[in-house]
Amino acid sequence: MTVTRVLIPCGGKGTRMQSLTSGKAKELLKVAGIPLVVRVLEECAESGITEALVVISPDKTEIVERLSPLAGTPRIPSAISFAVQEEPRGLADAIRYGREFAGRSPLAVALPDNLFAGAEPGLKQVIDTFAATGKNAVAMVEITTADASRRGPTSVYAGSLNGDEFVIERIPDKGERGKTFDTGGKRSAFTGVGRYVFHPEVFEVIDNVERALADGAELDDVPVMQQLLAAGRLTGRRIQGRFFDVGLVSGYVEATAEYGGAASIA
Repeated sequence: MTVTRVLIPCGGKGTRMQSLTSGKAKELLKVAGIPLVVRVLEECAESGITEALVVISPDKTEIVERLSPLAGTPRIPSAISFAVQEEPRGLADAIRYGREFAGRSPLAVALPDNLFAGAEPGLKQVIDTFAATGKNAVAMVEITTADASRRGPTSVYAGSLNGDEFVIERIPDKGERGKTFDTGGKRSAFTGVGRYVFHPEVFEVIDNVERALADGAELDDVPVMQQLLAAGRLTGRRIQGRFFDVGLVSGYVEATAEYGGAASIA
C-alpha cells in the first residue's frame, strides 16, 4: 500500500491562463518565485513520493528543461521522467500514460492547477485515506458561495463526512458548466479536486470507458471515477488547509497573495 510514484499531467492548453502566460506553459507560472509544477513536486516529495512521471504536450519541452536538473535535489523526488501526450484528450487519457510506470503499484496523480496550504501536504492526506480504506481516493474540498468565483467549474459531489473521509454517494456527469464553481444555491458544497491515489485497477476501468466513447470524445476522469464508485472502490478525503485553484487567473492571484510575490513565468 506504500505510495511512492506520482503522475503529474501537464498536457493541457491552459487557455484560461493565457493573459498571464502569453502561450507558454502555465505550469511554469511562479508563485513566490517557485513554478507551480515545482511546488507540486515539493508537495509530492513531502508526501513520500520518490518517483515522478510528468506528462507533457509536444510543445512543452521547456518543462523538461526546467525539471530534469531538479531530480534528486532537496525537497524533490529522486527520479523525474517524462511522457508526451500527443493530443490533450482528457485527464483519464493522461493518467493512462502511467500504466507501465506504475506497474503493480498504486499511482498518485497531482494536478499543477491546484495548490494547498496547510500543516500537512494535500497529497499526503489523500494517501492516508487510501491506506486506511484500501479504496481509490480523491481529494475533496468544501467551497463556499463566497469562494465559488475563484474556483473552477467542477461538479458538486453528493456524500457525507466520516471524520475526514468524504463518503461519496454520487458523482454527476460532467455536462455543460459555467466558468466557475456553482454551489447549487447552498451555502457551501463539496467537490473533487486534483489529488488522487489509484490502485492499478484504474487502467482497466479507463480502457472500459474508452471503449464506450464516441469517436473524438474526451477521455475524462469523471466516468472513470463513476465506475469505481459504482463498484464500491472509490472514496474521498476532505483536505485540511487552504485550497487554491491556480488554473484560473483569480485563483492564481489569490495564491500569489497568500505566498507573496508577483505573477511571472519561469
